[in-house]
Amino acid sequence: MSEGGAAKPDGALEASLSVFGAKPSLALVSVTRSSPGERFARAAKGAGIFWAFAAGCVFLPGLHFVLVPTFLLVGAVAGMRHLRDVEVVSRVHGACPRCGHEQDFATGNRLTSTWSLDCPTCHNTLTLVLSPTKASAA
Repeated sequence: MSEGGAAKPDGALEASLSVFGAKPSLALVSVTRSSPGERFARAAKGAGIFWAFAAGCVFLPGLHFVLVPTFLLVGAVAGMRHLRDVEVVSRVHGACPRCGHEQDFATGNRLTSTWSLDCPTCHNTLTLVLSPTKASAA
């Protein structure tokens, strides 16, 4: 049993949500391990978005000399970054330490030991930190 009486789901990592001037609160982070095919599809989607912008910029006189190569390069980099994402955060659930509203936060990030989240209720930038024992296991 975790704080608040809710049971921790299998595969969930414990973390803390903090914001300046408020006591940190408990959060649960669910992680998805992607297969190579899923990672390739995500990488192709990420690269394809930038490459579509590059194709659209071909018709901008003068600017296409800079924009097309830039979007092609950024697309390749974005694709490679998504290709390396083995563990992706699929769910972050917890209460905002400032306003106390319990909610699911935006996900899709690569699993790291700390990152920033936005609370849609009070519009504060929260810092999520995985617990040290769980972060080393992930």
